[in-house]
Amino acid sequence: MKIETPRPNPELGLLYLAGALEDAGFHADILDATVGTRDDRLDDTFRKPVMQDSGLIRIGMTVSRLSEVIAKGGYGVVGINSNFTPQTKMALEVARATKAVSRDIFVVVGGVNARALAERFLQSGAVDAICLTEGERIAVNLMRTLAKEQDLAKVSGIAHLLDGKVVRQPVAPTDVCQNLDELPFPRWEKLPFFHYDELAPRAVLALGSDRFGSLMTSRGCWAKCLYCHISSEKEHALETGNIGGLRFKSINRVMEEARRLQELGVKKLYFEDDTLLAKKRRICEIFTRIRDMGFQIADVNGVNLVHFLKREGSRLTIDREFLLLLKEAGFNQIVFPVESASQRIVDKYATGKLDHKNLNVVELVRVAASIGITCPINMMIGFPDETEEEMRSSIELGKRLVEAGSAYCTPFIPIPFPGCMLYDYAVANGHLASDFDPDIFNWKNAVMKNTVVPPERVLELRDFAHEYMNTPEYVRARKEASAGTFWEKRGAELQKEIGLRWQSGAPVVTS
Repeated sequence: MKIETPRPNPELGLLYLAGALEDAGFHADILDATVGTRDDRLDDTFRKPVMQDSGLIRIGMTVSRLSEVIAKGGYGVVGINSNFTPQTKMALEVARATKAVSRDIFVVVGGVNARALAERFLQSGAVDAICLTEGERIAVNLMRTLAKEQDLAKVSGIAHLLDGKVVRQPVAPTDVCQNLDELPFPRWEKLPFFHYDELAPRAVLALGSDRFGSLMTSRGCWAKCLYCHISSEKEHALETGNIGGLRFKSINRVMEEARRLQELGVKKLYFEDDTLLAKKRRICEIFTRIRDMGFQIADVNGVNLVHFLKREGSRLTIDREFLLLLKEAGFNQIVFPVESASQRIVDKYATGKLDHKNLNVVELVRVAASIGITCPINMMIGFPDETEEEMRSSIELGKRLVEAGSAYCTPFIPIPFPGCMLYDYAVANGHLASDFDPDIFNWKNAVMKNTVVPPERVLELRDFAHEYMNTPEYVRARKEASAGTFWEKRGAELQKEIGLRWQSGAPVVTS
């Protein structure tokens, strides 16, 4: 399975930061480098993939163009988001380019990956500070400190260099927002919707070309899955603050955010929550009111299948009424994170969040499909101590789920990204070197070594699973949608340019 469809990346975290800074009296601009500014053509950014030596494809603005924008803006501070490990080298490239514009520009980097690899970023010589927690309050404190030319030691929740050594300043209790209604409103109006609208027919989750926007009704999660960043945030809460803890916005706050998006012409909503359905009554009211406003729900980031159960006497059954309420509220699609058919794997790596004895996932798919909810499946194979028999049981379950009515099943290989507990586990148990090359950490590789099933075999099983679990029609359509005439043509050109073997839809990493 060598498929990856690039999409523009309207990073919600940056919108909150812009809101916090502007509310505090600072000017803030947002640049989505995947598409560029109003002066940039998509043919020069999003539609111009560049193959990297790592085999990843980079899309977006060139570094020289980024430098032009930074120089023209006259910025004193530049913030860079780095959530994903494969972006490490490119984030550092942007930081170096910023310093090349002016050594006086203060460069700060935030995001899960930046926190986890703070020493790498700071020792590069191009990064002045790393944000160690949620950034809304840290950013304001940092800007006030810089404006007064005071010592960085006054800013809690950051890491920086002092005499060549990395200093991590603990997060203060007031740095993390527990009442999410106190958060600034995201500055969606700063997004390049004019570019997104042009890309929408290919980019918006195959659900049409209406203008889309992201929002988040909660932060954190109750679970502690080892392959998720929240696991590490909970484990290291004394350093990062309680950012992994589950917190909610009020319904009225969510509706005000929806209203602001509607004023910008948004018609489809993508929910970024890590565990959206944690409070059933709350989310049903939110979805119903959103439907009444005329929105469609494009998709959600994360749910837990246990929320589709209800208790009847001493046993748990599928909550058909809840699914019907979601459907009536305009909920047309949800990805089911089944993860594994092995209860041992689920218990060890996924917080035991799914009990196969209590939840018949095949029947859940049948019920959801009968109601009209599209339910793709996520499955994971390749954990360090997972046997081939356990992997094959997950593959067989995926096939049964597709036969029961699931739209498709995607087999993922667990990646021990820095910033999650699986990374710590992998390093401690000899599955990964601590001085790893971040370029290998893309979503297509089996990066852990010394595993029960060798990584080469894991890749074979993953590719087999994609073909075996899904219908021939889906496999063919997915390849066509991912590659397309443009990407196939550009891929052939890239192959000639740098002599690398082109694989349709090779992993894409945005600027």
